[in-house]
Amino acid sequence: MTPLAREERLAALVLTLLLGEDLPTGALAAVDWNLLADLAEQNAVLVRLADRLADCGIHPPRRLAEAAERERERARIALGVLELIAAAAARHAVPWILTKARDRLPDVGDDLDLLVGADADAADRWLLEGVAVNRHEPTLAHRLAGSTLYTVTGTSLVLDIRHGRLGHAGQHADYATQLFRNQRCVTLGGVTCAVPAPEDQLVLAGVEKVTARRTFHLCDVLHAIGTIRQRRAHIDWDYVVATARTLGIRGALSCYLHYVDDIYARLVGAGAGLLDPATRRVLGPPPRGLARRAEFGRAGFRFPALWLTGRVHAQQLVRKLVARDWTGANRLAIWPFAAVAARLDGRATSIAPAPRPAWPEPAEAQMP
Repeated sequence: MTPLAREERLAALVLTLLLGEDLPTGALAAVDWNLLADLAEQNAVLVRLADRLADCGIHPPRRLAEAAERERERARIALGVLELIAAAAARHAVPWILTKARDRLPDVGDDLDLLVGADADAADRWLLEGVAVNRHEPTLAHRLAGSTLYTVTGTSLVLDIRHGRLGHAGQHADYATQLFRNQRCVTLGGVTCAVPAPEDQLVLAGVEKVTARRTFHLCDVLHAIGTIRQRRAHIDWDYVVATARTLGIRGALSCYLHYVDDIYARLVGAGAGLLDPATRRVLGPPPRGLARRAEFGRAGFRFPALWLTGRVHAQQLVRKLVARDWTGANRLAIWPFAAVAARLDGRATSIAPAPRPAWPEPAEAQMP
């Protein structure tokens, strides 16, 4: 087996610890703790890693411990915001789903992602009643995706609210409705939230993890491995694959789960994969011409993002045209221009407008 690079050795260490596996003797002897802290923070596994090390009787250096404490504070703020959102949603009967935070808490990551069942500014105003927020200036990419970004005032916490749409171009409106039909309720830190069903969480991985993005993170891989290992005998793979095929993302889903399977085999499973032969047959092979493995760097797992996004995007556009779904086709046709504009905006952050108060009466809002 090819020796692992330095970053991949640390990724293997993190996954092994967080999956509850036994560490090889001497695995921590020569750890670069500064690199490990950066890697864990960028991949949204920092608090879980610090807690697991403490359980093993290991006290990491101050830098990692202090960074973990900062992330714990962000998680406290996030749970306070979720409590206010849940109360406001109940008062105003606004349906909403927390699409990702369950996968990450007690880490938070870049933002909190919410899906609401209404495409209206009023839904956000009702949902965020009592939360002091600043609204980000919307880009064309955000408008296509049906997404509005808010920063909780006085914090670094970002809320990404999707309005009745999923996908990089907001092309999956029907699937957003399906998520609400299949939702489950869970309790996170004392807050009851609706989340996608386990099968839909796997489908969402095909929608989001390898399309219109350059990397996926350790927290994503950790969640996928945990879901498959814990629910192996109960996952309805026929539903997962049929839904992915309907959405035009079967290839993307197969690609992502084969990457996860390879990561597990190389970094955790000592050559044994995660997916059994029957599951591999149901998923089908990943798209031809795709690199067999995703390479890990400090910011996450890298793969041929442009090639895969272009292929999936083109397939979905053709599918929308054949189905005469003109709204979805228009969104997909415009998206490449929106993506280029977003890249150019990202290079001009020094002149980008700051987030502004979302509504004219911020004094009524409160901090969690």
